[in-house]
Amino acid sequence: MDIRAFGRAYARSPLGIGSLLVALAAGLVVFARGAPLGLALLLAFGLFLIFSVLALAFGLGQKAAEGELDRERRSQAENRLEEAAAARARLASMRLSEDEVAKARDFLVLEAGSYVEACRREGSYDPETVEAVLDSLALVDAWLKEEDEASIERRFDQGAAIGGDREGASAGRSQGKAASAATLARALREKAAFVAGRRSAITGEVSATDRLEIEEELK
Repeated sequence: MDIRAFGRAYARSPLGIGSLLVALAAGLVVFARGAPLGLALLLAFGLFLIFSVLALAFGLGQKAAEGELDRERRSQAENRLEEAAAARARLASMRLSEDEVAKARDFLVLEAGSYVEACRREGSYDPETVEAVLDSLALVDAWLKEEDEASIERRFDQGAAIGGDREGASAGRSQGKAASAATLARALREKAAFVAGRRSAITGEVSATDRLEIEEELK
């Protein structure tokens, strides 16, 4: 921890805030008794500096700063886990037309839920795993958008060939849709396996059932 980070953490800690309030109160008392404002502010700053030096000398300042940083890390981790949980819930609620994509999505939803629970239980957090869940939601969102655009195109028959070639164009679109679904399903399975691996790292164990399920899903 560098000196600036330490100073900011100490200033935000209960000890730092308390020291500042006491120093400001002393400055206000002196100012109320007729001392110049500049002198009162100087006194307040000096007292805060003295309190900080004493806190460092007795080790209280370091504990206060470390406690504040730990609190901020826990708060950030919980916020990120909330994002992952929200993304998981949204993924679970999506209606997907392709069975292959739906199965891969379900696998990811299962693993993401287990990961969030493990993190909260063990007090752990991994930014890359949260990003994997958020990326999965973005992938499915983009795929559904493409599906909607394709549906509109089919409805108005845009881009279709004229006359007898229309059936060939429709078949081409169907093949493209299948390829897109297969690519998305594979990406979701890979991300689910990544999430499962990180969850296993947190809990320290991988059951035989989990291992076989992951291997089967990746085939």
